[in-house]
Amino acid sequence: MPLQPTGLEYRDPQTPYSPLFDDVYFAAEQGIEESTYVYLEGTGLRERLSGRADPGSAPLQVLEIGFGVGLNFLLTLREFERHAPPDRRLIYFSVEKHPVYEKDLRELYSRFPALEPQARLLLDQYPLLTPGFHTLSFFGGRVKLVLLLGEAEAMLSQLEARIDLWYWDGFAPSKNPDAFSEKLFAQVARLSAPGAVGSSFTSAGWVRRALASVGFQVEKRVGYGKKRECLKAVFGGNATAEILSPWFSNQNLKRLRPGDRIAVAGAGLAGSAIARALADRGFSVTVFDPNGVAQRASGNPAGLFNVQLSKLPNPISRFAQLSLAHLLRELKSRPEVSVRDGIFRASDTAIDTLQASEYPSDFYERAVRDSKPGVLLPQCGILNPQALCRARLDHPLIRFIPEAADAKRLREFDHVVYALGADLQSFLKSTPHPDLEALPVRPVRGQALEVKATEASRSMSETWVQDGYVSPVAPEVTGNEHHWIGATYQVKDIAPDQEQRDNLKLIEDARARWSVFRSLQASDVVCHRVGFRLSTPDKLPLIGPVCDRERLRSDYAHAFRGSKPEVLPPLSVREGEWMALGLGSRGITSSSLAAEILASLMAGDPLPVELDLWEHLHPARFWIRNLKRNELG
Repeated sequence: MPLQPTGLEYRDPQTPYSPLFDDVYFAAEQGIEESTYVYLEGTGLRERLSGRADPGSAPLQVLEIGFGVGLNFLLTLREFERHAPPDRRLIYFSVEKHPVYEKDLRELYSRFPALEPQARLLLDQYPLLTPGFHTLSFFGGRVKLVLLLGEAEAMLSQLEARIDLWYWDGFAPSKNPDAFSEKLFAQVARLSAPGAVGSSFTSAGWVRRALASVGFQVEKRVGYGKKRECLKAVFGGNATAEILSPWFSNQNLKRLRPGDRIAVAGAGLAGSAIARALADRGFSVTVFDPNGVAQRASGNPAGLFNVQLSKLPNPISRFAQLSLAHLLRELKSRPEVSVRDGIFRASDTAIDTLQASEYPSDFYERAVRDSKPGVLLPQCGILNPQALCRARLDHPLIRFIPEAADAKRLREFDHVVYALGADLQSFLKSTPHPDLEALPVRPVRGQALEVKATEASRSMSETWVQDGYVSPVAPEVTGNEHHWIGATYQVKDIAPDQEQRDNLKLIEDARARWSVFRSLQASDVVCHRVGFRLSTPDKLPLIGPVCDRERLRSDYAHAFRGSKPEVLPPLSVREGEWMALGLGSRGITSSSLAAEILASLMAGDPLPVELDLWEHLHPARFWIRNLKRNELG
């Protein structure tokens, strides 16, 4: 079912009401007190938070069915701030099929000053309301909110976690039975840690029976206010095995421990994002790059963050969509990175495509630029990649060394992350690594052009995209009064005069597409810049552990030749070795989410993307596909 964002109505000035379910989110006079009693006290949240955790221990995991207007999360966040010791971490999952628009939440919480500090933290990161997983970060990464936007049972089936506390807070079961269905509770049992505690405002008999049928011991509590009863349930079942295929299993991963030494090879978009994601989790990181920070493919003065248009949602467009949403949240936390908002895409079909991908209606608008019809994307735009990389690396736990990381040096570390982009090839010449050499990646050449502005072109206020792109004059981003035009995409042999050829082609294309550049001449070129991106055959990055290719072949080849053994070993990996490679030409957009995925894997946190999407990002996917076709050499 498609995601259906909603607005709020009111029964009185402080009682938000849902016309979709003909029910209130909470009652004005007792909403905060009732939620505190039913969910926070009912699950023993304070005791679980205040207990001192061992350094590096797993975070407390809470999952809420029905995010609604976020009241339970705000109360939990306030409780964490007041009672959690400095080493405590919390991951709060919340499922919602009908997320409330940000403007409605801002209006609501302006009426509740007691929750204003927490509401401001939430609203400052409130996500783009698109389907899937959205991870928000608070208190330096100690608290993660993962919003699972979609139908509850489907979202939980895509999650791999161990939940300690459950908040069952859909609307009344009679009006929202899907939030209390048997299929949903089967997923609840699958995800529950031993002894997990859940609570709900309802004590309906069929809800109690459904919980008991999946292994919960259910008891009634005295209700709050006019409600006679509510329920509490304790999980007495056993943890189930992970549902990933063994060749995508995470069981054999060497997780981070306090004091582990971490090296990141590469200081571009991928490497800087990963270093920051790890530092935000409290780990010290050393970043190596002999070229400096963002000096290769990440070094253009202007780069786009944009949507990936696809007629039907697919793994590429889904990853791009979630990546864009994740980057937009990151940029809100980095005011030092200047951004020129706005991308105009000249297209007759862009609106239909955006609707098919379930972008919210307030994310785009019809527009005309230079007499061309298309779509304006106000939240997309351009930024300076070097500025973004430097902002990410500006952290007391990150050390940058402008030198190459050879095999001898890397052996000094407990964990190594390869985030080298197209420099992977030169790295492998000096530091052979069979498992990295066997990856099906290739460098793709791209060239962009800096040109002088004309009187007509100065009228541009956004970046214009039609196949290629032209940036507006944006000195706050690029540092000068020029345009950038780009970019070429070449995977075949490069001609000796390729740079001159590409300059002429970029000029010709700009003149043909946009009237404001019709007078553009070769003499207007200020400079050009060539970069190489690392690309994969399916245009998706490689994020995860470095896999042992030979062991993978011996462990799984027979599984695709008619033999169906009952037990297959989990994936064999190179202990403590990781990668984030193949981000291609979308490194600005995708590096933020890629880093969150990899840091979650390394730290042992739940994945911040759906499991079926994760399998399309796994570094072993091409080898598994070849095994299925009996083609792995």
